[in-house]
Amino acid sequence: MGLTTAHFAGTGVRSGPLTMGQANMVRCVRTDPPEHMNYQVIRPLPQGVTVASLAEAVGVLLSRHESLRTLFTDTTQEVLAEGTLSVEVCEEAAAEVARRLQGGRFEVESEIPLRVAVITAGGVPEQVVLVTTHSAVDAIGLAVLLAEWDQLVLGKPLPPVTAPQPVDVAGTEASPASRRRAEAALRYWETQLRRIPHSTLTVSVDDTGTDWLLPRLRVRSAAAARALRRITVRTGVSGSAAVLGALATLAGLRGGADTVPVLSISANRFRPELREYVGPLAQDALVPVELDHESFDGVLGGVRSGTLAAYQNSRFDAAALIEIMERVQRERGVFFARDVVFNDMSAPGQGARVVAASDRDVRSAWLPEATLPTRTSLWVNRLEGEYDAVLWADPRCLPREDALLLGEGVARLLIEAGRRDVPLAELPELTGISPVPRGAGWVRSDQNWTELAEVRRLLPEPSEVVVEGARLVAYTAADTTPEELHETCLRQLPGRMSAVTPQHYVICARPPGLGESWPELPRLREGSGR
Repeated sequence: MGLTTAHFAGTGVRSGPLTMGQANMVRCVRTDPPEHMNYQVIRPLPQGVTVASLAEAVGVLLSRHESLRTLFTDTTQEVLAEGTLSVEVCEEAAAEVARRLQGGRFEVESEIPLRVAVITAGGVPEQVVLVTTHSAVDAIGLAVLLAEWDQLVLGKPLPPVTAPQPVDVAGTEASPASRRRAEAALRYWETQLRRIPHSTLTVSVDDTGTDWLLPRLRVRSAAAARALRRITVRTGVSGSAAVLGALATLAGLRGGADTVPVLSISANRFRPELREYVGPLAQDALVPVELDHESFDGVLGGVRSGTLAAYQNSRFDAAALIEIMERVQRERGVFFARDVVFNDMSAPGQGARVVAASDRDVRSAWLPEATLPTRTSLWVNRLEGEYDAVLWADPRCLPREDALLLGEGVARLLIEAGRRDVPLAELPELTGISPVPRGAGWVRSDQNWTELAEVRRLLPEPSEVVVEGARLVAYTAADTTPEELHETCLRQLPGRMSAVTPQHYVICARPPGLGESWPELPRLREGSGR
């Protein structure tokens, strides 16, 4: 392996506070597995490209975009005025090099967020590996970089950068109007977090040792793309919102949920000047989808207003949101599962090669497993010309046969909804999806499906959990207090989808043989624990 050097130079050292997107992603880059946070791209190289010209192209890209030469502390960003980047030159397999470069955590305090390797054959450059991370770009920002890269390696000049740089965005976010919008977003999130179920695909799982290596199902359908146009005309929802609504409806059908909270990854590029912005803007939008309707059009009516409110409140101080989430979790006694995620990466005007044109055309294929820390996530690649999406599914929540029904079911529901307003009662027959059986021991508590046996496992022995009115009440003979019991239960909640903490705790004596008569025993101490 050899090395070459790319030189870059900007307009001078710049510094400022972190943008909201940077603050969120810097925290994740520091803590989450690198393969979850780092992008890796392998690009072929045209004939005539030399190692020297490629290094020059890398230098131009670094010079144009401050996000690629920014270092971070906990609260500030510092843009390097100039410097160099070592570029690997090797004859290894590109996929192996990409995995190696992607698998190392970026040291955001000291390492610029770009790694590059040139893959040669007989000394001739054939491919390039580019690796960057979420603290530098989101998916749309990466697409901007790659479009520029494709021009640079061909030797074509690029127009000047007109989008703001991250330091400029941070200044805008500090304005009084932006701060008011961010505070309103936090209020929106807290309101929703206090009422939504903590999980939709509620099953008994324990995440200890989870590697999040998930099966992926790619589903394609030209008929579904045609149907989306008709759905938009009839209901007024966008194609993207219709797909989100179909996913939520079928996930809710399987989970037996009345409300399905969908985390939709929002690009936050509503202002025209941010369309070509190279930096992290994407944050979660929380879309609660209500399923108390007779038909799919009724669901979509709620999705139309729900997505508008959610996307308007998808730019926020991530650290402040974490504090709110932790407070609500403590007070409600739940742990919010990231179990229904929607990521629309399609581009308007992006056509697709249509392989088949049958009205019943739904094709699916399993892709290699990949890592993603989520229960279920639908990534939309295309909506025009052909519906093309990939469903990631945790097999503990959705075994492959059920993931197949959900992935294809979204397309089948859209196709039928393109013809008529589909009654929700017809969905099991249309899609093959039916509610997960809930036997004895399952109850509804605070909008959540809850398994009493899992709640008991949160408590010390000997303990019992009973339903009293609308509350889960824990009875225990442990030598403790309600407050200590609540803390014990909270510590064990992460990863236990079917458990919530009791809403009330009773400490009492337990003479031998009384068993089921615990509620009749003298109560020594009791309280909510909150």
